[in-house]
Amino acid sequence: MTRAKKILITTESHEIFTLHINAKNGAIGFCDKCEDKVEILSLEQAVLQTGIHTRDIVRLVDSQQIHAIETNSGHYLICSVSAANYVHEGNTTEGS
Repeated sequence: MTRAKKILITTESHEIFTLHINAKNGAIGFCDKCEDKVEILSLEQAVLQTGIHTRDIVRLVDSQQIHAIETNSGHYLICSVSAANYVHEGNTTEGS
């Protein structure tokens, strides 16, 4: 009787996000959902530019209404285009 061999293959995946920062244009990165280079905002910058509370922006990111990248340390880098579009479309947040 032949014994079958079992092989376990483990893979690991990493993503690299490049952020270009300069005084004139701010932080520029590639938004996968917009498929374009956009200005990337910190959560605090997004709050100031949109007027939306921090907890509401986090909720909008979690529901994918605003695009963002989560860093290894758990910080959000917000896509300024999707945040601006959300505001310009007249969306409001409950409880704000």
